[in-house]
Amino acid sequence: MLNVIEWNEIQVFTYFFVFVRATSLMLFLPILGDRAVPPVVKILFGVAFSAVLHPLLWSQGLRVSPSIMASTNKLVWAVVSEVMFGMLLGFVARWVFDAIQFAGHFIGTSIGFSIATVLDPHTETQTIALAELQYIIAALLFLALNGHHFYLNSILQSYSVVTLGGPDWFLHSDEIVKYLIRMTGEVLVLGVKLSAPILVVMLLINLTFGVLARAVPQMNVLSVSFTTNIFFGLLIVLISLPGFVNMVSGAFEAYTPELDRFMRLFGG
Repeated sequence: MLNVIEWNEIQVFTYFFVFVRATSLMLFLPILGDRAVPPVVKILFGVAFSAVLHPLLWSQGLRVSPSIMASTNKLVWAVVSEVMFGMLLGFVARWVFDAIQFAGHFIGTSIGFSIATVLDPHTETQTIALAELQYIIAALLFLALNGHHFYLNSILQSYSVVTLGGPDWFLHSDEIVKYLIRMTGEVLVLGVKLSAPILVVMLLINLTFGVLARAVPQMNVLSVSFTTNIFFGLLIVLISLPGFVNMVSGAFEAYTPELDRFMRLFGG
C-alpha cells in the first residue's frame, strides 16, 4: 500500500494518467457510461478504480515517462491522447449495444411504432419502446455473462499494452482506420441479422395487403394493416426472443476479443 503523502512527482502524474484513461473509457462503456448514470458517479468511480489500479500498476513497474513532464506541450498532448484513446475504446466496447439499438429501431419502424416514442434514459433521446426493451434485455445478458468484468479487466490490460501517456496514433494509423470501418460494417450486419425475422414477416404482410388493395379496392387496407402489422410483429418478436437472446450472447462472446485486438494496434 502506497502512502499518498509520500508520493513524488512521478507517482502523482502516473496516477493522473491512469485516472484519465480509466475515466475516459468509463464515460463511454455500456451501462456504466449511459447518461442515466450521473457524471459525478462516473468520475468518482473512476477515481476509486484508479486508486485500486495505481498500486498494482506501480508494483509492476509502470511509470509515466519523465520526458512528458518536462514540457507543457508534451503534457497537454499526452492528456489529449489518453482521453481520445479511452473514448475510442469505449466506442469499440459499445458496438454490440449500438447494433441492438439499430435493430430495435428498424423493427419498431417496420411494425408501426415509430410514432409512439419514449424517452430513453440511457441516451436521453426519444426512442422506440421496442428498441428500449431489447436494450434492457441485452444489458441483463451483458451483466449475466460478466461482460462488465471483462471490460474492467480490459482497462487493466490496456496499461501493459499501450504506453501510459503515449498511445501511438501514427504507427498503425491505416490499420486503425480500416479496423474501425470494418467493425462498423459488422455492426450494421449484426443489426440487420437481429431484425431479419420481423422484417421478412412485415415484408410478406405488406405485399399481401398490396395485392388485396388491388384486388378489393373497397377494402380500407390502411386501417386494417396497422393492427395486423402490430399483432403479427409483436407475435414474431415474442417467438424469436430465444433466438435473439442466443444471437446477442454469441455476439458478446465474439466481440469481446475485439477490444484487445484494437488496443494492440496502438501498442506497436
